[in-house]
Order: sequence, then structure tokens, then C-alpha cells
Amino acid sequence: MISFNIWGGRYFDALMAFVREHAPTTDVFCFQEVLDSPIGPVVSSGSRANLYEELCGALPDFHAYFAPVQEYYDHTMTTVEPITAGSATFVRKTRTVLKTEEQLICGTRNGFIPGDYGTVPSNMFAVQFDVNGTLLTIANVHGTCGPYDKLDSPERLEQSRRVLAFMQAQPGEKIVMGDFNMLPGTVSLQMFVDAGYRDLVKEYAITTTRGTQMRIAHPTYGSGKWGWQEFADYTFVTSGVRETRFEVPDLPLSDHLPMIMEFEPV
Repeated sequence: MISFNIWGGRYFDALMAFVREHAPTTDVFCFQEVLDSPIGPVVSSGSRANLYEELCGALPDFHAYFAPVQEYYDHTMTTVEPITAGSATFVRKTRTVLKTEEQLICGTRNGFIPGDYGTVPSNMFAVQFDVNGTLLTIANVHGTCGPYDKLDSPERLEQSRRVLAFMQAQPGEKIVMGDFNMLPGTVSLQMFVDAGYRDLVKEYAITTTRGTQMRIAHPTYGSGKWGWQEFADYTFVTSGVRETRFEVPDLPLSDHLPMIMEFEPV
């Protein structure tokens, strides 16, 4: 499975080539920062307005789920086109999906205040299916980016509580992946470890989940108030998930990096 904040598809051709390359060997894609719109492949702030539709076209062998958080979305507020922002999860059709659920974990739907990107609401989309007799729930998480320091805040602590409470109520094994917009060492992240999850980014000594392209796309970050902030994305798994591969390749596809995991239930 692959989790990836695809930044609205700004590097569209390279991104789609990556998706098509990995589609034959991937059962689940968890994408964050996906746009959906009926107006066609116009560009909004460098993003693809109908990226969700284009991903669906590239992944015909997958169940497709879009979890919206903000309608009429354009963080520069240069357009009022019907563009919806959210996350998208794709599950191979050979997997029988038993349950799906979407929850807002920070803010309110359509609560974006123009000029303050940190007010874009955040959500989690969970999908549950059977893997060789073991029930598995996967949560696609996109956490709030505000405050921009990516440190603990009441909002981040609460969204971790909400994700963990939902996952705790699910039977079987669990995987929680996505762009948490948190730095290592925060209580908001440690909560997952304290709840019995393994932090694969830490275990595999990953040095960045933002990568080289982030520095090219955002050259002022390094000299800014919060620095490069090399981490935002994490993968947490319960003890019954045995990964056989976990990597975060530095690819020029977004201002984040994809997290790629192969696994099997114990």
C-alpha cells in the first residue's frame, strides 16, 4: 500500500506515471490533498481541479472513495470555481470492502477562512476488509496544518484522540497512514505509540518525508520561522501487521514523499 500527499497534482505527469507504475502491485492507495471538480482539468493555484476524476481513470481496477472537507476551495482565493478539496482512498476491487467511514478530526466542513490556510478542515477516511482471514482497518489521515510550527496544540491533541478512539473500536489489525502535519517528539504522535502502534518512520530511521522537491518548491522555508520541517507523514501499525518492506523514496512528485509498505498479517 502507498500513502502520499500529492499536493493537488502540481507535478501531474510525473505523478500519474508513478500511479500507473505502482497500480499493478498495490492494493491500497491513500492520497491527501486531492481536488475534485466538474469543470474539467483546469489548473487552480497550480493544481489539477479534477484530479480525483483523473486518478479514477488511471485506477479502473480499484474501488474509489473521495472524502471532501472544503467546497469552493482555492487557498489563494483567486477563483470561485466549484472545486472541492479532500482525501481519496483507492482499494483494489479484488478486496471486498466491508466498511467505510469518514470523520472530521479538526475544524468544521467548509470552515476555511480565506487567507488562513491553517483553517482548512481535516479528516480521516477508514476502510475495512479481510486479508486472508484477518480483519484489517486502514485509516487515511490528513491532519491540520495549523499552527504552522507542527508542534502540539489543543487541535492536534484532539485529532489524535479522535483517530485513536475510532480505531480502538474496530476489531482486528490496524494501519494509520497519512500526512499528520506533526513533528517527531510531539505528544500528539506519541499517543499512537502509547496506544500500542509501531511508528515505522522512526523504526526505519527515515530522515525526511518531505524530500528534495520540497526544498525546490519552497526555497524560503529554510530561512523562515519554522525551518525546513523535514517530517509530516507517518505510518503507524498494530502488532499484528508484519511489514516486509517500508520505504520513503525521494521522488520529485510533490512537496511530500510517498510512503510505500508491503505487509502481511501475522
